[in-house]
Amino acid sequence: MFGMTTRSRGREQQQSSRSKSARNKLDGSGERLPSEGYGKRKKTKLDGISRRVSSERSSKKGKSRQDWLEKKAKKINRGEEEDDGSCSSAVSSPLREPYMPDGTELSKPIDSAISDKYRDMQEEYYAKIARQMKMPTLFPHTPPNCLVNDPTLLHIREPARKVVLCAAQFVVGLSSSIDGEPLAWCSGFWMDLDSEKRTGTVVTTAHLICTKWASPDAWLCKDEYASDVKVTVHLRGGAVAKGCLLYHQKHYNLAFFRVKMDPSIQLPSYSDKVECAQDIFELGRDESAKLVIHHGRVEYSNPNIYERYHHMRIQGSHRDREYDNGGPVIDLDGKVVGMIDSCPEGSFIPSSVLLKCFHLWRNFGRIRRPHLGLKFSAISLLNPVQVEDILIEHKINEGLIVEEVSAGSPAERCGIRVGDVVECFDGKCVSTSVELENMLLSIVVNSGDGLNSDLDVEIQVYFPRRYLRRIKILTVNISEDGEFVARASRLVT
Repeated sequence: MFGMTTRSRGREQQQSSRSKSARNKLDGSGERLPSEGYGKRKKTKLDGISRRVSSERSSKKGKSRQDWLEKKAKKINRGEEEDDGSCSSAVSSPLREPYMPDGTELSKPIDSAISDKYRDMQEEYYAKIARQMKMPTLFPHTPPNCLVNDPTLLHIREPARKVVLCAAQFVVGLSSSIDGEPLAWCSGFWMDLDSEKRTGTVVTTAHLICTKWASPDAWLCKDEYASDVKVTVHLRGGAVAKGCLLYHQKHYNLAFFRVKMDPSIQLPSYSDKVECAQDIFELGRDESAKLVIHHGRVEYSNPNIYERYHHMRIQGSHRDREYDNGGPVIDLDGKVVGMIDSCPEGSFIPSSVLLKCFHLWRNFGRIRRPHLGLKFSAISLLNPVQVEDILIEHKINEGLIVEEVSAGSPAERCGIRVGDVVECFDGKCVSTSVELENMLLSIVVNSGDGLNSDLDVEIQVYFPRRYLRRIKILTVNISEDGEFVARASRLVT
C-alpha cells in the first residue's frame, strides 16, 4: 500500500535528475540557490562589485525549492535568461527580429493591439542594435591607418602593431580655445609624473597656444603666443582633464602642461639615435581621442630654408598633420625618437635635442641656447653629384654650408658669408645641423645654466672663395627666445 511502483520510482528519479541538472547549471552561472538552510548572508564578487544576493530568497517566497529549480532549468534548456538585473554577469537576451504572426495579410486591416505591439518590438529591436554597435568589439567606424591600409608594411605589421599599442598608453590629445572659440588641436605625450601630487607633465608643440602665424619663416620670429589659453587634455578612453601651462619655449616650439593624472600612466622610453632611412611611426589622437598612426622614414634631406636647423625630415605620403602635430615619433622598438613639428612636408625634433631641453627645463626652469645668427645645410645630405663637385674642387665632403647670415650679426662682422663652410665647432668636427644643435645645448647643460648672456665660441671655417681655412672666435648671445636671423637688405638710391 505504501510501496512505490516502478513507474512512480522512474518519475521520481527523472524529476530528481532534472532538478540536479538545473542545480548544476545554476551553480555554474554564479547565482545562489535557495535552500532551507539560508541563515547567514553571503557576498558574491560580480564584475568587481560585491552584490548581496539574498533578494533571490524573498523573490521566490511562497514557491517550493523544487518548483523554482524546475522552472529555471526549463528556461536554461530553452536558451532563455532572466534580465532582472540581479546578476551583473548574466548575458543579455538574444537579439530577435520581430515579425507578424503567420497568416497576417498586410492588404487587410490589422488588429491595432498586434500592430502596436509589433511597432514597440521593432523600436526595441533597433534600439538594441544601436546599443550593440557602440561596443568597441563591434564598432566598425574606426579611422583608417597605415597598419591596415598600406600593403608595403606587411613585413613589419605585427611587430609595429605591438609597439604602437604599447606606445599609445602615453599619447594624449590637446585642444585649446580663447573665450570659447576653438584655437588649435594637437597631440602630445606624458613626460614625467609626480605620484605624491597625482599630477603629470605633458609636452607638446607650442603651436597649441599660438594665436598668430605671421610668416612661414620661423627665423623671423613673428609668431605670437598667449599664456591664458584654455587647454583641455584628451586622455585615452575619452576622459578629459584641464591642462595648466608651465612653460613654453619659442625657438623649439615646446610647451609643457601640468595635468591631473591616473597614477597608472606609462612614461615613454627614449632613443637619442635616429638614422636616415629608419622606419618610424608618428602617433597622435583625433578629436574623438582615437589613435592616429602614420608611417614614414627618416629622409636624407636638409631642413628647408624656413625651418629651424634642428629638424629632421620625414619621407612619406603628403598628408595633413592636423592631429599628430606635437605627438611622439617612435621606432620599431617602441622608443620615442622625436616629436612631430607642424611643417606640412613632415619634420620632427629628434630626441637627442628633446632630452637636453627636458633636462634644462627640469633643472633650471628655462631652456637657453647660443644664437649664432646663421642658417646651415649639411654637405653629407646633399645630392651626391653636388658633393662630388665640392670634393673635386675644395677637397672637402663634410661640414655645414652657410645658407644665410643674419645682418649685423657677429658672424657677419667676422667675415662669414653665404657659401662658406663651418667644419668644426669648439674643436669638434661637425657634419649635420642636428649635431651642431646638440653641441650648442651641451654648452648650456655642462655649465649648469650658469653662463652670462654672452659667450665666446670657436669655429673653424673654410672660405671657398679664397680656398682658405681660418679659426674664428664668435661672441654669441645666449637666450631662451627664438633665434632671429635678419635678412640683409639695402636701400636703392
